[in-house]
Amino acid sequence: MNAAQKKNLFCTAETIADHLVFAWNYCATLRRLQHFAKQCPSVLDANGHFMSTIVFAMWDALFLKLAHCSDKRREAIGFPELFRQLRAYLPKGHELLGKVKEHEQRIHEMEPQKKVSNWRHQLLAHYTIHGSFDDFYKTNLCSLEEIESLISKYDEILHTYSLPLLEQVFVVKDLGVQAAKGVDRFISCMKNESE
Repeated sequence: MNAAQKKNLFCTAETIADHLVFAWNYCATLRRLQHFAKQCPSVLDANGHFMSTIVFAMWDALFLKLAHCSDKRREAIGFPELFRQLRAYLPKGHELLGKVKEHEQRIHEMEPQKKVSNWRHQLLAHYTIHGSFDDFYKTNLCSLEEIESLISKYDEILHTYSLPLLEQVFVVKDLGVQAAKGVDRFISCMKNESE
């Protein structure tokens, strides 16, 4: 790869990593809110409208960030763009080109990724669901465990290329701890206020 190609590849990889960092932070925040919903439901219920607004906004943002990773539109920056660049930049027969097809297939077949795409395309961006919202919700219900697993798989795929080609490690999950601590402080303030 020449310098311009390497720069383009780095920018694409960095953008994907940014999507994953935001997604992981949203997951960490939602997971911690889930913890407090079980531990002290009365505190959250006292601010129910506000809390539900935050939770729905987080889920929407989470689905959008993860949908960016698999967006196939030409102008989108996600794995499809990364794979296009790899095919264009790497010499024929390069060992990583065999991984590209494998990873494209893997992303396409991951059930949480399909659900994320459905949320993005059929509800958040266009509202084109067929039938009732309840049916859509039941079919596309996605747990935090599924989302965290999807983020981890995306992170693994990203580093398959960024490490050998760019000598770059993107730190995706570290800030999740800060997100959880922020929720802890926030809920602590709400508890003190309600006492």
